[in-house]
Amino acid sequence: MQRTLIGLTAALLSLALNTAASAAPTSTAPGLEIYIGGIGPGVDAAAFRKVKLALSTALYSSTIDYFHVDGYGKEGGFSACIEQGRFAAEGSFDKLIKSLKAIKPNPATTAYNLNPVAHCSYPLAP
Repeated sequence: MQRTLIGLTAALLSLALNTAASAAPTSTAPGLEIYIGGIGPGVDAAAFRKVKLALSTALYSSTIDYFHVDGYGKEGGFSACIEQGRFAAEGSFDKLIKSLKAIKPNPATTAYNLNPVAHCSYPLAP
């Protein structure tokens, strides 16, 4: 009886540890601040379109649930924050970050920054 109880306890502990490990997020930060904007001349239009396409695809596929634009640049572009979706496919947020990092706008015309964050700051109603 005692041997069965010990075996059952070990099996339950193993199941709990495996479930917790598989539920752990793969991304180091569940949020990302994004800034893309022109620095005198207008923003690099091709890079700007790539950023918007990556974000719209991520919204459509539930990779991100939250997308907040903080402001628009005078020379084009925006600053924004995104958060990983609750129902995102495993690894999809990491793939999104990799695709955003792969975008290389013209540094003579465009400032582009990606900063991982724990959470986006939510705007408050006035």
